[in-house]
Amino acid sequence: MLDKPYCNAPWLGLYYEGTVGCRPCCEWKGETFEGNIKEYEKSQFLIDFKKRMYNDKESVFCQECLHNEKIGGHSRRKYYDRFTDIDYDISGLKYIARMDFRAGNKCNMMCRMCGPSSSSLLEEEIIDAGEQEIGFTKHLDTSDVYDLDLTGCEEISILGGEPSIDLKVRKFMNHVADNYPNIRVVVTTNATNSSEKWFKTLLRFCRGAGLQIILSVDAAGATQDFQRKSKIGWNTIKTNIVKYREMAKNNNNECEISIQLTCTAINLVTIDKWWDELVGLDIKIDPNQVWWPKGMAVSCIPHEYKHKSIKFLENWKTHFETILKFGKTKTHLTEVQIHNVDKAVGTIINILETTKYTGTKNFIETQNRYDKYRNENIKDLDDRFKVMMI
Repeated sequence: MLDKPYCNAPWLGLYYEGTVGCRPCCEWKGETFEGNIKEYEKSQFLIDFKKRMYNDKESVFCQECLHNEKIGGHSRRKYYDRFTDIDYDISGLKYIARMDFRAGNKCNMMCRMCGPSSSSLLEEEIIDAGEQEIGFTKHLDTSDVYDLDLTGCEEISILGGEPSIDLKVRKFMNHVADNYPNIRVVVTTNATNSSEKWFKTLLRFCRGAGLQIILSVDAAGATQDFQRKSKIGWNTIKTNIVKYREMAKNNNNECEISIQLTCTAINLVTIDKWWDELVGLDIKIDPNQVWWPKGMAVSCIPHEYKHKSIKFLENWKTHFETILKFGKTKTHLTEVQIHNVDKAVGTIINILETTKYTGTKNFIETQNRYDKYRNENIKDLDDRFKVMMI
C-alpha cells in the first residue's frame, strides 16, 4: 500500500450529475454513487474510493488520466496533485476545490458517442424504439447543490445535456455569479445556441474570475452532422461558433475559448474531409479521445485507415509549415494559434499511433443500432465505412 494516495480527487473533487449521481471526478470510468451530495459524503462508496487510491496499482478506471499523461497531455490527477494541505483521515470532503455539475440530460443533440444519461433525445429514442420503458434513466433532484459551501472552490465546470438550453443550469450559474465571484467557470456547449439571454449569463463570468468556453465540435460538414445528430445543422453551428469566438476576443483577458474535438472511429477516419474547415475557424483545438461506447472508440479503426489518417496529418502539417514560412497563408494566425494547431495535429497523431486496434465488432454493432433507429446508413457518409462494416 502507498503512503500517500496517487490521486487527491476523492478529498477535493465533486462530480454531480442529475441522471447518475456523485463521484470524485468526470474522468473516472467506474461506477457512480447513485444519490445526492449528503448521502455521497457519508457513503461507503466514498470510503472505499479513498482506500482504492492507496493501492500500489492504479485503477483501470483511471484510464483517461493515465492515457493523457502517457501522451504528455493534461490530466485531472495532475490538477489535484498540486493541493498539499489535505487531511487524508477526514471523512467526506475536506472542501470542494473543483466541481463538475450537470443538472440533467436536457439536450438538443443525439451524439453517437453519448448516452441517455447525458441526452434527453437519446433517452426518448431508446424508449420510442421499445428497448426501454419510461423511467429507465434516473432523474435526481439536484437542488441540494445550492446548499454547498463553495468558498474554497477554484473552478466549476458546467456541462449537460446542453447547458445553454437548460434553465436549471442557467439559474445555478447566476447563483454562482451572485455569491462566489472568485470562482472561475468552465462551460461546455455544443454551439447550437447563441441567444442574447445565454450570452448575457456567460458574460457575467467574464467580469468575474474568468470564463472558459469549450465548444463540443468534432468535425465540420457532414461528419459533424452525422456524429452529433441534431435538427440544427453545421451551417448554423458554424455561424454560432464565430459569435462565440468574437465574444471571447472582445473579452480577451477574462474569456478563453477552445474546441473540444472528441476523437472517434468516425471523425478520425474521415479527417481528410473536414480538418481544413475546422482549423479555418481560428480557434484552439483540443483533441480528446473517446473511451465509451467501445463502438465509437479509436481502437476500432483498422491499421490501414489509421495509417492513412496519420499520413494525411503529417502531410498537412508539412504544407501548413511551408505556407507559413513563405507567407502565403490567407489566415491571420498569431504565434500562439500556430502553436495550438501544431499541438493539435501532434496530439491526434499520438492518439492514432498509441491506440491498439481491437477490431470492428463493437463498431459494427453500435453503428447498426443507430442506423436502425434513425433510418441512416454510415456507409453513405464515406466509402471507407463500407469496409469497416463488413
